[in-house]
Amino acid sequence: MTQTAFRKTAGLAMAGAMITGAAVHAETLKIEGHLPAASDAGVEHQIIAIDDLNGAQGAKLGFELKTALERIRVDGDLWFDVAAFGSPGVEAVIQGSGDLQSSVTDVDPKQVRTCETKDAEENCIKYKTTAYDCSRYEMSFFPDIELVARSGEVLYSARDTLKSSTLYCTDEAERPSHGAMANVLIQQFSDRVRDELAPRYLRADYRVLERRKGLSEPDRDAFKQALRLTKSNEDAACDAFRALDEKYPRQASVVFNVALCFERAGEYGMARETYQRALNAEPNKPMTLEAMARVDNWERGEDQLNRRAAFLAAANSAPPAQFPPPQTFPPQTFPPQTPPTQPVQPAEPSQPGESFRPQTIERPGQ
Repeated sequence: MTQTAFRKTAGLAMAGAMITGAAVHAETLKIEGHLPAASDAGVEHQIIAIDDLNGAQGAKLGFELKTALERIRVDGDLWFDVAAFGSPGVEAVIQGSGDLQSSVTDVDPKQVRTCETKDAEENCIKYKTTAYDCSRYEMSFFPDIELVARSGEVLYSARDTLKSSTLYCTDEAERPSHGAMANVLIQQFSDRVRDELAPRYLRADYRVLERRKGLSEPDRDAFKQALRLTKSNEDAACDAFRALDEKYPRQASVVFNVALCFERAGEYGMARETYQRALNAEPNKPMTLEAMARVDNWERGEDQLNRRAAFLAAANSAPPAQFPPPQTFPPQTFPPQTPPTQPVQPAEPSQPGESFRPQTIERPGQ
């Protein structure tokens, strides 16, 4: 599955939960599982290190990546052991760079109308308009990293251009902070790397279908009772839906809800087969298509966890590996990214909270 496909199906898993939040009175079932990592690179590598990253923001990026990766826990266990570069037993190393560029451009001033004079009844009888100079502060972050095995194989790579923009006018108390804007972009990229290298646990509510068309009157009552049970006893609700499925194997709502019960139980093969029956009964229904994509996601996440368990079991039973010295990692070969075409000012190193310097402002026509 490509990274784009992963983001799409992972988003579908979250979308079901958001739909539930919007429909306050909808009946739901709780489902839990692990969204898969976009890359399998971290499944069979436990001890990693982060080399000194190049670029003006390389040190900050390296710190944020280390923090994000060493905090990952899956089912209560640490996913990575982030060791110091050069430590014995390191299986793969993150190398790369992090560069930053910023610009400040004047824009149209802001016009603020306020009352200058009021009459005896506090009605405004004279207004004044004040113009405040405004500037747009823009920042671009160019991260470029690779996870490289000791053999030199590139296991995973991530390159991006992240942008941030904010408007500042002189009536505001503080100018935008260079450090704060940079930190947000670096954190965004670090969070992306975390999700692409390790599974993530998710527990959410997903809606059942409630249309009773095609059911007999007594079975409509049984269906309504099953819906009510979702609030107090989900196992009993699923038993009731399965009983109805025996009588109505082509009723879309019944079949969909049975599929949701299989998904809830982690029986992904049966869930997929039953969702297909629901699609046969009601073709191209968005909720069913999303559910099938979600099942694929749960199944891939489970597969990654199973492979991880097998890898750790084999590693724990094997004799200690004899690793070559750290310098056998290949040197970094990251070409600089092409900067934006618009005039920009290179960002200067700053401490968190430091503001953009006033002299970076460029006046049009000067």
